[in-house]
Amino acid sequence: MSAAEQALGGERVVIDPTQYLDGSAMQQAGGAVRDLKLIYPETGFDALSLCLGVVEIDPGHHTPLHRHRCEEVYYVVSGTGELESGGRRHSIGPGSAVLNRPGVLHRVFNTGSEVLKLVVVAGIMLVPLLPRWPTPSPYEVLEGTTASDHPPVHDSPC
Repeated sequence: MSAAEQALGGERVVIDPTQYLDGSAMQQAGGAVRDLKLIYPETGFDALSLCLGVVEIDPGHHTPLHRHRCEEVYYVVSGTGELESGGRRHSIGPGSAVLNRPGVLHRVFNTGSEVLKLVVVAGIMLVPLLPRWPTPSPYEVLEGTTASDHPPVHDSPC
């Protein structure tokens, strides 16, 4: 534990790149979509309302169609692509910022020739992986920190 973490009573405040978690629901077989969890309950942070991640999408690939019960924002670091939101497509590129509203189905396509890299900020969320990933698209992302926080997904209003 660093001196800064000790000064804050052991609360984690920094994550090193070697400690990022991958393999979450956005992650796809073959590694064409990488979902790196940085500030998440799973990485030891006790953030009350936000998580932070990075999504990387290889050329010609896309994230699964999904929706959340919370707002989610993207900032495009590099690459070009299209955001599909509510059935409409929008071009995105370096410097673009995106607001995904609660309950709206969305996904991101890499339409360029280099990796599309997004910084993602959203409400605290749990992605239930039952049945095991990959699940059929679209899927639901539920906010919370444990599976016991949520009713069965099939009756979800969003």
